[in-house]
Amino acid sequence: MVTSKEDSGIGTLRQAIHDANINGTSTTDYIYFNLPGLSSSDVTISLTQELPSLSSNLVIDATTQPTNLLGSSSIKVLLTRISVDYINGLKVSGVNNIKIFGFYFSNFVSPLGIPADDRTAAIFLENCSKITIGGPRKRNGFGNNYTSIISPTFLNSIEDIKISSNIIGLDPTGMIATPNYVGIDLSYLSNSIIGGIQEEEGNIISSNENGVSLGSMRNRVRFSNNTIGYNIIKSEVIPSPADAVGLFANGEFVDFIMTHNYIVAQNVGVKLDNLKNNYYLNANVIGGDLLSKNRKYGIELYNCGVGSISDGNVISHNEVGIFIERSYPVSILKNSFYCNTRPIEFVNLPNGKFVAISAISNITSTSINGTYLPNSKIELFYTDACVNCEGKEWIATILTDGLGNWSYNGAIDLTRSITSMGTNQDGATAPFSKPLMDQANAIKTDVICNQPKGSIRGIMTYDASIFEWRDANGLIVGTAKDLEGVGPGTYRLTAKQNNSCYATSNAFTITSSGTGILENNKEIVKAYCNQSNGAITRIVTPNNVPRIWYNEAGVEVGRGDDLTNVPAGTYYFTAQLGTCNISSPNYVVANFEFDYKVAAENVKDATCSQDNGSISINAFQGARPDYVKWFNESNVEVGNSETISGLAAGRYRLMGYSNFGCSYLIKEYAIAEIRSPMVNLQNLKQYINCDGKLVSTSGIQVDGQSAPYSFAWVDQNQNIVATTLNLKNIQIGKYLLKVTDRYGCIVQSNIIDFTQLEETIVKIPNTFTPNGDSINDVWEIKGIENYPEAEFNIFNRSGATIFTSRGYSRPFDGTFNGKELPVGVYYYKINLNTECGVLTGSLTIIR
Repeated sequence: MVTSKEDSGIGTLRQAIHDANINGTSTTDYIYFNLPGLSSSDVTISLTQELPSLSSNLVIDATTQPTNLLGSSSIKVLLTRISVDYINGLKVSGVNNIKIFGFYFSNFVSPLGIPADDRTAAIFLENCSKITIGGPRKRNGFGNNYTSIISPTFLNSIEDIKISSNIIGLDPTGMIATPNYVGIDLSYLSNSIIGGIQEEEGNIISSNENGVSLGSMRNRVRFSNNTIGYNIIKSEVIPSPADAVGLFANGEFVDFIMTHNYIVAQNVGVKLDNLKNNYYLNANVIGGDLLSKNRKYGIELYNCGVGSISDGNVISHNEVGIFIERSYPVSILKNSFYCNTRPIEFVNLPNGKFVAISAISNITSTSINGTYLPNSKIELFYTDACVNCEGKEWIATILTDGLGNWSYNGAIDLTRSITSMGTNQDGATAPFSKPLMDQANAIKTDVICNQPKGSIRGIMTYDASIFEWRDANGLIVGTAKDLEGVGPGTYRLTAKQNNSCYATSNAFTITSSGTGILENNKEIVKAYCNQSNGAITRIVTPNNVPRIWYNEAGVEVGRGDDLTNVPAGTYYFTAQLGTCNISSPNYVVANFEFDYKVAAENVKDATCSQDNGSISINAFQGARPDYVKWFNESNVEVGNSETISGLAAGRYRLMGYSNFGCSYLIKEYAIAEIRSPMVNLQNLKQYINCDGKLVSTSGIQVDGQSAPYSFAWVDQNQNIVATTLNLKNIQIGKYLLKVTDRYGCIVQSNIIDFTQLEETIVKIPNTFTPNGDSINDVWEIKGIENYPEAEFNIFNRSGATIFTSRGYSRPFDGTFNGKELPVGVYYYKINLNTECGVLTGSLTIIR
């Protein structure tokens, strides 16, 4: 028993929860209330820190408080936060079998800028089951919180949750707006119900930024008998913020059932998002009236699968009754729509999916018939008094036959308007039908020979039973679909039903200069290639009187119904109708010239000094010639197919021909000669390695424009010994170089005899006599010219460097800095920068 409103101590709620937690869970614990006092502050528990998490098998029933000091018969204890920290009112985590009744929760706010899973609320649920929050005559109330009930957005399980009879976003009386940011904000709700089967179990949810947000639902969730947007007695609309969403529901793995709810005065009444299993919306009121309308969408569906909005929903006074985006199929059956600006709207249906609108062909007092898709469903409705032909009152549901025809037999009140709604074999319902016109086949007959027999026939109408032809002064001159027997003037047809929307035709002007000539099926055949093969056919004269055809110069060119075998030009005919001579308009037979253009081609030049060029036409842009011919520069035909080969260098013309005898130059092509490359040995240098067994080359070049090249050095037995342009460390012998270019052309060098290389093995003397007698005056190293990258260093006995060089183009002459070195022993180090390594030794200068 809670007997103290203090935050802690004996008789407090905190102590009661603590006692229940240590009492174990083998039996159910009950926390009741008996707070003394005569004012609301006496039944207010102010928390400075979060209460302990609740244990399983616990009932906290504040309706047991004997006094009613908060203005409600069942909400009797106020629980509020006065802590500077953000805390939850009650925390339910990892437990089951909890019931919470009779509280009003306030000031459990949370900063909006923090991560969603760090936010706090009046009641926090996580990984719990069998939780009851509120019930008939045991309401809870929630106002001025971040949200009433919250669960984490990361994967958790809250299952078998029932939230019923609560007041969310209003004061304890349920009459005055006391908004939360979100009314209910739950993720991963499973096998649960918000509201209940009975009307008294419904929650009253109003004035919140968003009413109810349910994300990642699973299994089955029911939302029933709730009210969003009204006060507790539905006598007053409670204003909502500009972007408010009454109910947001999301989850790929849930069967979502929404029945008997009132959702009004929101920006979007219901938003269903990514519901892929099944969803059912039945017997809900979405929109209400002018004062309670939803400002944008009554129901919005985004990326949803199979679902049903059926059986008695009332959807009215929304900007769009149902807005459907990327969702298919949606069955919309046996509902009542009225006074929406647009009843149903589709955007971005999935690829390959479509909805077709049904059409009413005829309406009588005893029957209605029309057309739709084969083997589908049609619903008939009386419309509302608004202007959008919405189905307000259901009449009947009927099936179409295998051709899409349908018919209903029964009494029809013709003082009221009728509309139809089609649902295809997939279960996708289209918007309501409304009066439409098809004027494509309208036939206007002007007044002929001053006889008042003008007419306008052939306009097809749908969803209409009343027809009014009006003249330019607005006077009704006909009440049938076809206008007959009228004189010159301008006329429009209005097709409608009683008290409903309508369709109006374009203006048709009947003149007094009618000819009676019918051109609906007229066919003009163009003349091809400036030849006499044009024609004008299928024109009908009144009473099929004979005619005389003339060209634009007034010269007679034929007598007969059709004019055939004429060149391009302008033609007309005259005919005698009683005492009137009628003349046709001018008809133009155009000349058709073919314009052949190549769209894709492949041209190969001549290579390897051979006649091997080719041209292939792979595709034409637009018209394709009936046949082609190729001609060379001498105007000699060299081919008659779209691919020619074996071409020498030169220019070629492609000509196109039609079966009408036309010929056209399509394109000229040039086949170039790609010369074979040449092996250039002008800068060839040959080298032998330090042991006299291997040879290398440098300076060999390939001259040509057909790179890339591949190389093959072959010996006298045609064995390949190397595949590089220059040789490196190959056995001494006789070789030639073969070069293959990118076209496969092969050229080769003369045989190069490497056995004739001079004896050029490196030989290092250990003395020389720089005495000016021109004999042995420099340190001459035989064979060193084969090592242009060699590095030379000579040192005196103290280790000082007296000579250094890269390459040996200037031999050592026994001087240092221009002065003769003294007689004696010196030391050398020669790095050949090859596999031969480093050579060292001593050198004696003798004078």
